Amino acid sequence: MRRKLLPGLAISLATALCSCGTSTGAAPQQVALGAVTSVTPSATGVPNAVATVGSYEFVSVQGTGQIFTYNVSTGAQVFASVYATPCKDPSGMVVTAIGGVNVLAVVCYDTGSLVTLTINGDGSLTALGSVGGLGTPYPGTALSGTDVLIPIFGKNLVSNGGVAKVSIATPAAPAITGMTTLASPVAGGYANPGFVTLANGYIYVAAGSESLPVDQSSTIQVVNEATMTLVGSPLTVAHSPQQIAVANGVAFVTFYDAAQLESIDVSNPASMKVLGVAPLTASGSAGGSSTGAAACNAIPVAMIGTNLYAGCYDQATVQRLDVSDPTAIKVLQNVSGIVNPQRLVVDGAALLVPSAQAGGAVYRIGLGAP
Repeated sequence: MRRKLLPGLAISLATALCSCGTSTGAAPQQVALGAVTSVTPSATGVPNAVATVGSYEFVSVQGTGQIFTYNVSTGAQVFASVYATPCKDPSGMVVTAIGGVNVLAVVCYDTGSLVTLTINGDGSLTALGSVGGLGTPYPGTALSGTDVLIPIFGKNLVSNGGVAKVSIATPAAPAITGMTTLASPVAGGYANPGFVTLANGYIYVAAGSESLPVDQSSTIQVVNEATMTLVGSPLTVAHSPQQIAVANGVAFVTFYDAAQLESIDVSNPASMKVLGVAPLTASGSAGGSSTGAAACNAIPVAMIGTNLYAGCYDQATVQRLDVSDPTAIKVLQNVSGIVNPQRLVVDGAALLVPSAQAGGAVYRIGLGAP
């Protein structure tokens, strides 16, 4: 049976079980997708994650082990510097200010570690510290204060994956402060988390699975952030859940194989309930009403207000959807030519989208009035 893994990992395995969570930084009226520009960090490496602070944008590149810095103060991505990490496959990244210093925390997929870097005034990076022992950390990380929350992939047919909490409160000495193992989706099944997001003190986890029956073994699971314990029972969902955005008590989950967006009532995290399932097509319809249109194999997701953005991985498209009514999701807009979108990061007046292919671009899609 074909194992579903994350597109864009330098190991070049196919499709995801898989930083971007819910983002509400831009004003609600700045929602429409606009002009597209792009840069190519490396001719051979695979762009994986994007993080931003102030006038700087950081791009992790797998295969070459590099992090590229761009100055975006003019609205364009202007190369500033490049940093060589101690690993081959840097992936998920988060940024936070600690003691008046901006710190970039980077997960290393190939070494099972997390490294911390000082962000200097010119956007260049300087090594701070590191911690290992993270097994197989996936890129879909989240930040809570000075804690980095990391999905840890399991061993298929061997053991469940889980969620790690790493404190970077002392940036030069990051430390693992919690580790939770997910519940088995079905008897004898194995949960493999690829993405986490945080809302109201709870960690929401997208956990794919290749356990039989395949259509009943993927789950959404919830972890109490404070205690790092599981909350309630896993919610069974379609195969290959990818990324999650949570807002106003509703989680929106993308699905690669099922080519759909699912809305879930998480107002009571211990008792989640599905609100609606919207089949997606790359031509711009939700609900399966577009005859003959290509299915949208959705992976990345981000939100501004009631506008949700989803990336159609195989169809090179980013969509804007109206999720004001979670039971009746509508596609508002499509932007094509965005090759293999694997992350969507809202940065002020732009949406940043790294492409999961060797020599791939990082797209910058303007956000403006609809």
